[in-house]
Amino acid sequence: MWSRLLAKGQLILLSGPREMTRPFLQEMAHYAVHNSEGNVLWCDGDHGFNPYEFAERNIERGYDAEWAADRVLIKRCMTPFQWDTVLTKHLEQKLLVAPAGLVIAAPYEALFSTDELKDWEREDYVRFSLNHLKGLACRFHVPIVLGVDMASWCRTHPLLAWGAYEAAASRWTIQRHGDGWSASELVADLVVSSAPVRQASLGDYQPPVWKRMEIPVIPRRQTLRAVERS
Repeated sequence: MWSRLLAKGQLILLSGPREMTRPFLQEMAHYAVHNSEGNVLWCDGDHGFNPYEFAERNIERGYDAEWAADRVLIKRCMTPFQWDTVLTKHLEQKLLVAPAGLVIAAPYEALFSTDELKDWEREDYVRFSLNHLKGLACRFHVPIVLGVDMASWCRTHPLLAWGAYEAAASRWTIQRHGDGWSASELVADLVVSSAPVRQASLGDYQPPVWKRMEIPVIPRRQTLRAVERS
């Protein structure tokens, strides 16, 4: 399941409300560090990574609290200028010196959507960073996941949201499903009219164009290896 979502060498768009993407990305990072070589590089735009949740997941699954914590490397940002520097300079420098099994940039859109930037600046930052991240994913053969609230971004900055949609190799939306999540992939092509610009939302991307897969939360005291064997 996770291997299909985390395709190596691809830029991946993962959409959902912030309160849902945060725990999902925590689970994704935990899976990656336990099941692949290299580091998990988390470019954090809103202090979304919670080390206590990571430790709790380890304990619940039979590991020491700090197991592999040294391989989850966090770079936090507070301004769009810091965000651009991390995504387009620091990330490449880190990938050059240490292997990575996963890169997360979340929330990708938030700092690029602030009033600190003019419209043309937003467009330049987003276009350049998307092209750069797409190249890094291919060059270093690593999945780069952009956490985005696409429904909100489509309402506020539809052209930027569409640029991210086009740049991604695969696009997923997540929802709570019982004790876990369901992840649905958008596989159909969309047609966009250039005039007039319509305020799009994820409501446009409804089944049957979505293919759904269920991602369970691993029960307490059950290790990841046990789940793989089952």
